[in-house]
Amino acid sequence: MVGVALCSIRRHDRTVGEVEELSVRTDQRRLGIGRVLLLDGLRSLRDQGATTARLFTGTANPHRSYDLYESVGFRRQNEYVRYRKPLA
Repeated sequence: MVGVALCSIRRHDRTVGEVEELSVRTDQRRLGIGRVLLLDGLRSLRDQGATTARLFTGTANPHRSYDLYESVGFRRQNEYVRYRKPLA
């Protein structure tokens, strides 16, 4: 297997689909596989009745996924800052 796209319809709002995971094996990146997987997942969400799709990704994503998401029509909505403090 070279990649996976995991997409689902939100339980409480069936018009919203979520791309929960999109991953392509490191040695297979930049070949268009992620794009095909993402578009297929979005098509499946639409076929199930979703009218909107959303996804969440980290701001330090090292794999240029922002370019892919924006190239298929996603637009950035918010910036989130996550804090972490070790307690040990």
